[in-house]
Amino acid sequence: MTTTALMPVDPSVSPQQAARILTIRADLLPPEIRDGRRSRRIRSLIVVVVLLVVAAVGAWYWQTTVAKEAADQEYEATFQDLTDTRADQKTDEFRALVDYQDGGELLKTELTTVLADDLSWTNLINLIRDNARKEKVTLTDLNAGLAETAEGAADNSGVVGSLNISGTAKDKRVIANFVNRLGSLDHVTNPFVTSANKDKVLNIYSFTVTVTITDKALCGRFTTKCPSGGK
Repeated sequence: MTTTALMPVDPSVSPQQAARILTIRADLLPPEIRDGRRSRRIRSLIVVVVLLVVAAVGAWYWQTTVAKEAADQEYEATFQDLTDTRADQKTDEFRALVDYQDGGELLKTELTTVLADDLSWTNLINLIRDNARKEKVTLTDLNAGLAETAEGAADNSGVVGSLNISGTAKDKRVIANFVNRLGSLDHVTNPFVTSANKDKVLNIYSFTVTVTITDKALCGRFTTKCPSGGK
């Protein structure tokens, strides 16, 4: 008896490959079912997002409410403390402090009256120096004196005092320009050159100018504010 082996139709395919089961997948669901499932998933996602937003808004509103209540309580406590403090000021415990504050206002009023004719030397000297710098004049000495009135108060002529200005310049024309500039100021008046001598070694002029201080120079902390900050 002879055994005959059956060979595959295609000799290049092995028996194992011929016996392999092919995996085939196919989506047989109707399109309307797939669309319905997709719609339900989208609706569920939207609902979840809306719930999260509502929860966040609710948490924020709750925190805002708590913060507002705390601020209101702090305001009421502060207002009550202020009310109590004002009420205590009327007692003997704070009477000394209230009297001191009232005395400070009274002292300020008295100083304003007493120092009505206060003269700021700092402001006046700075004014002279600024004008000298503009005319390229070098100041060497400033010597001032008050008029013969009580505490430097201006008399009826508006004269407060006098000021002697000494300095150097390269020529007489510069000195003349400086004197003219002094004459244009409101704080001083009547500028007069008392001396002008040339130094032949240094080739410069030394000069002395006398000016009258007017009541326009009066200013101070408790009266008219000084333009250049003098006190």
